[in-house]
Amino acid sequence: MRKLMVASVGSALALLWAVSASAEVSAKASKSKVEKTAKADKAAKAAKAEGGDKPTDRAGSVQAGVQALTEALAAHLKGASGDGALRRVAVLPFESLDKDASSFELGRLSAELLSARLALRPGVIQVERARLTAVVQELQRSEKGELSPNGAASVGKLLGANQVVLGSIAAAGPQFVMTARLVDAETGQVLGAADQNVPREGFIALSEEVVETKSRSGAALRSTAVPGWGQFYNGDSGRGIGYLSLAGGLAATAVTSVWLGKQAEDDYNKNTVDTVGRRSEANGHYDRVNVALMGLGVIWATSIVDAYLSGADVKLMKLPDGGQAELGAATR
Repeated sequence: MRKLMVASVGSALALLWAVSASAEVSAKASKSKVEKTAKADKAAKAAKAEGGDKPTDRAGSVQAGVQALTEALAAHLKGASGDGALRRVAVLPFESLDKDASSFELGRLSAELLSARLALRPGVIQVERARLTAVVQELQRSEKGELSPNGAASVGKLLGANQVVLGSIAAAGPQFVMTARLVDAETGQVLGAADQNVPREGFIALSEEVVETKSRSGAALRSTAVPGWGQFYNGDSGRGIGYLSLAGGLAATAVTSVWLGKQAEDDYNKNTVDTVGRRSEANGHYDRVNVALMGLGVIWATSIVDAYLSGADVKLMKLPDGGQAELGAATR
């Protein structure tokens, strides 16, 4: 009986420790990598609130390059619409013209950064991102992945935009060149164009901070470590809390039963008339330990399978406004 008790104590304490560590591990795993990305845009909002239009960016940085491109396009917007006119603008994902730009999702990142800066300009209204994404994907399928000025005009009409921004990004030595065109949504006419160089190394580093690849196997491995962690990784906090709570409850039951069983066993070992019946109580508590551990094993295994089945191989981008956009299936 004492050997069974020692083994049960070790197993139960180890499992309880693993389960209790989940909250801290999950919090660290989900900590946002987008703080540096959003920093410049927060500064831009603060500058606008103080009456200035131009945010303060470090010279030669990606943010400074995006701001220069924003100002050039804003000048074209002003010339097309006049002072004081409200303009609804849709910024489409930029076309990636080389392998690095494509693999690091720089086309989508360029559009998001530019869109965030344009939204800070007086009189500029952004098109809702979800609607924009759905329409662009449909048009890209119909045009075999390429979007012409006429296609951009179609997007603008569908979304009620006045102007649409098309763009591309390509490597040029130690830099990337961002090129943007402002298209009238009514006529398809190109109203103006601008280009800007940004540091290649800095743009790639920025992409690595905000683009995250998630996988089914990653979710399953996390739930193998701690029940429910894989569900948190998949963004399903409800299931994560459920698995974690069940596992924690069963582990606590096992530890409590071990303690109660040991108390009963110690009383029985006193070999007094009053403690003879404590042997059956001890055995009952140790039986509950085994049941709790078996239940914990079932919950743990179910969490692993569920994390894999409910997960996805996908790339996600953390946006400057704190949101998240799906970039498509992750390549293996």
